[in-house]
Amino acid sequence: MRQEKADKLLRKWQRILGLQDWRIKLVVDAIPDDMALRDVDGEAIWTECKKTALVRILRQDCYGDRIVPYDFERILVHELLHLKLCLLGESGNELQDRYVHQLIDDLARAFAEVENYDENDD
Repeated sequence: MRQEKADKLLRKWQRILGLQDWRIKLVVDAIPDDMALRDVDGEAIWTECKKTALVRILRQDCYGDRIVPYDFERILVHELLHLKLCLLGESGNELQDRYVHQLIDDLARAFAEVENYDENDD
């Protein structure tokens, strides 16, 4: 994805999610070796008190054969939701942390589907 288009999507979703006060650096077309985490399609590394974040999104040709098709916007929304809900993350309670991550993924998928919904598909 072109950086210009990605930055436009970032600004759009920052507005929708109420994250305009966050300073976010978006890295598009990351390769697996760029990621701090393994086997992810995106990641967000943040400092909540400063409201700053680095968001990396895996480039499509590194995505591989997965059940869920590659969707840049869904991945971006997922990572931004981590920022929105950052106070709920990494609680030390493994079950709670897994549940919050699942909730973030469910919301990201729903938001992306609604955004791309075509009323003619009914």
